[in-house]
Amino acid sequence: MADPRTAVPSQQAIFEFADLMLDARQRAVFRGALRILLPKLTYELLLALVDAAPGVLTHDDLAERVWRGRLVTPETLNQRVLLLRHALGDDARSPRYLRVVRGVGYQLVPPVRMRRDPGVQPSPLPMVASGQQGGAEGLFTDPFGSIDLSLPAQPSIVVLPFDADDDAEHRNFARGLTHDIMTRIAQTHSFFVIARGSAFAFATGPHDVREVSRRLGVRYVLQGDVRIVGSRARINVALADAVEGREIWAEDFHRGLEYVFETQEEVTDLVVGAIASEIELAERQRALLEMPASLDSWSAYHRGCWHMYRFTPEDYDRAEEFFELSARLDPNSSRAFAGLSFVHWQRAFFETSPDRAGEAQRAFELAHQSFSLNPDEPLGHWALGRAHLLRGDVAGSIEELGTATALNPSFAVGQYTLGFALMQAGETERSIEMADKARRLSPFDPMSFAMNGVRGFSLALVGRYDQAAKLMALAVRQPNAHYHLFAMAAVCDVLAGHEGDARRNLGRLHEARPGYGGMDFLRAFQFQQPAHRKLVDNAFRRLGRLR
Repeated sequence: MADPRTAVPSQQAIFEFADLMLDARQRAVFRGALRILLPKLTYELLLALVDAAPGVLTHDDLAERVWRGRLVTPETLNQRVLLLRHALGDDARSPRYLRVVRGVGYQLVPPVRMRRDPGVQPSPLPMVASGQQGGAEGLFTDPFGSIDLSLPAQPSIVVLPFDADDDAEHRNFARGLTHDIMTRIAQTHSFFVIARGSAFAFATGPHDVREVSRRLGVRYVLQGDVRIVGSRARINVALADAVEGREIWAEDFHRGLEYVFETQEEVTDLVVGAIASEIELAERQRALLEMPASLDSWSAYHRGCWHMYRFTPEDYDRAEEFFELSARLDPNSSRAFAGLSFVHWQRAFFETSPDRAGEAQRAFELAHQSFSLNPDEPLGHWALGRAHLLRGDVAGSIEELGTATALNPSFAVGQYTLGFALMQAGETERSIEMADKARRLSPFDPMSFAMNGVRGFSLALVGRYDQAAKLMALAVRQPNAHYHLFAMAAVCDVLAGHEGDARRNLGRLHEARPGYGGMDFLRAFQFQQPAHRKLVDNAFRRLGRLR
């Protein structure tokens, strides 16, 4: 008899086992009238086991099916299995759904039945997040009372259709821009994004954001309109915190339409970069108001970020505590492990620990764990790219950071860090381009001092010393400027012949880091071009004569 599974591709099937139903078309799992929300890789693990039942899947089988052949450690697989058990309410001592076949692999316990004719899509059902029963910020219900619209812990956002006049081409441009912004926000992996089908159920034009929040269960609402006169477009965009009923960001863009698609892409980049920056700031501030005992994984992560951006050794310790809390609350949190890697990276780069090599190794291990948990998360690639720099692997760093920015082109800090790596590789023009893009995407970023620093020092490497010195003067005046930045400024000043400024920045450098010299600089910035290393060495020799 033919295997009934061949009648319907597994990606289009509905599987039933025990009291659960897995609808592969919706990538959803249901228990009766409740939908169990699973992270992407956890869902893929369950689907692989269901599709293979009653067969046993080995570690290598799961690496191929779930992680697409990427390196997966036994610890990572065990964590994913534990997360799946937790979501389904399974007990490893008396398994109902998932069995460990000792020395072989994993197997689904109950028999599986697959519907030959999937039929119509199920009607909307209540949703239960894995391991929780909704958010803590209040319950919103739809008019029929059928869907749990609790605010999720992760920031939730809807992009309403942008308004335009009655011209068909103008409306098409507005609709395309709306679609692009929705897609790009989803690619950031930072937000719970309402699907376009629900978003476009709202007519174009301004809406009461509180009403939108009530109907869709979201905190953030993005609205916009497009006005086109001749070959010029004016695009107005506003982001509101609908729960608090306040606008937190607004901007208008004036662009030519000679190259429509390029304009659409540029505006999308800028809008999503600004949204990400503003919401991250809002989430950090909100997390500060929570009692530590009441933090969920997402809030604990943002509490850690708040401490990281204070850039002090004491705050790194506090950040580490909150990132570890975030990881304990959600062992699947790729972001939490990227945050922990960030902590150890800072300690190594600024040598606040006596064991620089150990800190660099820990930064690499945690970055790799972040990447392994979710290869589609840009932060994991970002952390891994930075960790490669500490190991002197500039080419490897550029590859990982390129992946991070490809996954999320609006990732401003990712663009800056790629510029930082390119500067050390000697690709100065591209470095300047990345620093400019980062500054454009997030003009008020906590890392603005570093963005200016990368651009300024890249200018010095190509001989534009006066421009470099002016930009470095701006960088060191910004909050969070550190001693490596004072060193960069002093080098640019002496190359430009600005001896007074060079003495001043050298004094600030030695006040912050007594005894700092050229070897310290070249250990932090691993320039690959001999000419660049020689330029830095000569600059420090000249600085030595100014003392």
